[in-house]
Amino acid sequence: MSPIDSILGIPGLVVQAVKRAQDIHVWAKPRRRPVCPHCAADPVRIKATHPRTLTHTRQGNQLMVLHLSVPKYHCTRCNRYFRHPFPGIRARLRATETYRLEVFEAHDGGVSQRKLTRTHRIGSATVERWYQSFVRQRVSELSGRSCP
Repeated sequence: MSPIDSILGIPGLVVQAVKRAQDIHVWAKPRRRPVCPHCAADPVRIKATHPRTLTHTRQGNQLMVLHLSVPKYHCTRCNRYFRHPFPGIRARLRATETYRLEVFEAHDGGVSQRKLTRTHRIGSATVERWYQSFVRQRVSELSGRSCP
């Protein structure tokens, strides 16, 4: 595992290039093909790929932007399609869970929305939406516990 792989914190990625400018841009792709999630078949073929850009985390004062080449797979056994799953990256979101948690913990720790909009370059409504999402998640985790 190279040092940049440990900095990313997302297993199963091969880093292709890193460019430092105002932000840190990292280009990566999956290390290997997964098995089909529907039938667990191993012979899957790559149908197509599409680029996906995500804000990952902050390194010092620089944002780390992750440019992924996401394959779309076709299972030859069950004839179904699926995209490559990445741990810590949810579908249709432009930020990783690490970044969203970082914003939540900063806001929960007392950093104002205005300060977060400047340092993390996201809107104040996004900060509020992510904060409310994590609060709902924490409440649902605690509501299922039994009373001693």
